[in-house]
Amino acid sequence: MTVEKPQLPLTPAPPSDRLLSTSFLGLLFTQLLTAVNDNTFRWLVIGIGKGYVEDSQISFVLTAGTVCFVVPYIVLAAPAGYLADRYSKRTILMACKVAEIIIMTLGVLAIVLGGEDKPLSIWFLFAVVGLMGAQSAILGPAKLGSIPEILKPEKISAANGLVGLTTVAATVVGLITGNYLADVTGPFGQEQWWLSALVLIGTAVIGWLCCFPIAKLTPANPNRRFPWDAGAQTLRDLRTLSANRAMLRVALGIMFFWSLGALAQMNIDRFAAEGGAIQETDKIGFCVALIIGVGLGSICAGVWSAGRVELGILPLGAGGIAISSICLFTVQGDLFDPEAGFTAAYNWACCFLFLLGFGAGLFDIPLAAYMQDRSPPESRGSILAASNFLTFTGIGAMAVLFGILKSPQVNFSAPEIFLLCGLFCVPVMLYIVWLIPQASIRFVVWLASKTVYRIRVYDHDKLPTEGGALVIANHVSYLDGVLLLLASSRPIRIIAFGGNFKRRWLNGLAKLFGVIMINPSPKSVARALKTATKAIHNGELVCIFPEGGITHTGDLQEFKPGMMKIIQGTDVPVIPAYLDQLWGSLFSYEGGKFFWKMPRKWPYPVSIHFGDALHDLQDIAVARQAIVDLGTQAIQKRVGK
Repeated sequence: MTVEKPQLPLTPAPPSDRLLSTSFLGLLFTQLLTAVNDNTFRWLVIGIGKGYVEDSQISFVLTAGTVCFVVPYIVLAAPAGYLADRYSKRTILMACKVAEIIIMTLGVLAIVLGGEDKPLSIWFLFAVVGLMGAQSAILGPAKLGSIPEILKPEKISAANGLVGLTTVAATVVGLITGNYLADVTGPFGQEQWWLSALVLIGTAVIGWLCCFPIAKLTPANPNRRFPWDAGAQTLRDLRTLSANRAMLRVALGIMFFWSLGALAQMNIDRFAAEGGAIQETDKIGFCVALIIGVGLGSICAGVWSAGRVELGILPLGAGGIAISSICLFTVQGDLFDPEAGFTAAYNWACCFLFLLGFGAGLFDIPLAAYMQDRSPPESRGSILAASNFLTFTGIGAMAVLFGILKSPQVNFSAPEIFLLCGLFCVPVMLYIVWLIPQASIRFVVWLASKTVYRIRVYDHDKLPTEGGALVIANHVSYLDGVLLLLASSRPIRIIAFGGNFKRRWLNGLAKLFGVIMINPSPKSVARALKTATKAIHNGELVCIFPEGGITHTGDLQEFKPGMMKIIQGTDVPVIPAYLDQLWGSLFSYEGGKFFWKMPRKWPYPVSIHFGDALHDLQDIAVARQAIVDLGTQAIQKRVGK
């Protein structure tokens, strides 16, 4: 008799280092089609809903539709977080897509049963919008939380850029499709209702099929219990989020972004109407300009992040939103000419809306990447649910604010609401710069450096993402410390000669970036080394150039003993780094002078290589040899051996 071996349970695939892996592509297309259906149905309902009310009540349709969509996000925040933690996120995604098929079927039924003599039918439509919001609320934490489980950390920013791009494409497609269906199916959507059924239900079915390529994902916290006290669980999730102050600030930033975006999107409808729009499709150009801007901004944010979470992009994004929103206030005159078509004012409005979207894309991607990368895996669902709770509370509040601003008692015009959006952004931008000055300045320097240097970083993942460590590097030019700061996603405290920072503005920048200044006196040296040791014990990254000065020959010099005093009696890792190709650059000593020479190339190629951590280092010669070996590997990579 043969005994069959028991089948072992399938093990989940490890996070992939390929951005366009089959699993991630499945997730990408799943969320793409979900966003297409959400936007198609929402704009179709807005178009149909206008037939049920007077012109003066159209802002009510926009407000009510938005509130119905976001209330489930607030009510279901705790259960959504529980489901994303308790079960495989792939299972949740597939269940939500099945629910979407049922909800879209109910939406078509609501359209068919409506009509001019049935004014209460609009509430049936709003109820289906609420169900759609419930499905999206449950899907959200599972969708976002699965990205760091499918991909390695260095791919998260790029993945969010792609998610942002596909969401933008989906929003454009949904916007055009929804408004087209609203026009061709008549005032109440009943003339060719089968078109709406084909689009809505068909898209939901295809989206469900796209879930199958997603790899099996292990439940993050299978022992978690269902939050029967949903309200109290939401408070607990908020406390979990609030326990990490940096995470809370990021969540508030996400709330601000989406709340302002909801206000701007509702306002575009009135902006077009006040400018002379007649049909629903007239406002498509404005929305497309905004959405394409978001897509390009998302791509740039993903590329500029260079494989890391880069919060320094945030001030640029907030500034772009503020300036473009204020510029929209200046657009005067008719937007549509019945005879000539689009006017100059229309073209300027599209330009400013594109810039508004571009700034929004820059603002959103770093925040989403930070939330996914830095949240603990065992509580990621709770943190994302708490963030969703804040976000959609803000969106609901903005929908109510929009209704108040457009009420007969207040009667703000659409350009005045854009001005209000811009003014909201100014203090936010200033707060971000004040809160993360290092990241903000570092990103500006990085952008400027792209005109002078072309930097490539190898093995960035060998820098620890948390905890103290000492980085040791060869010293070739005056900009070595700046280049290392640009290569790291974490702040690095550089040990540098104090004589280089005599000018007041340089001294201020050095203090801002936590530079540990050292002067040629025994007391100064001892104080600097003690400060470096304390910083490492506090969990910071510290960098020292063990040669003690910039090389005058291009070769690696002998190491000074200071680095050994920093790590003496500790078990902190020592990370070797090698800066390649800098000899001959503008700030190196090639030719017998540091300045006033032309670089060999423009932009000048630079590569930065990180090596494996050295533990329990006792011999300085071992540290020097590690950098020599890194230099050899760098040359081999450069010449293609």
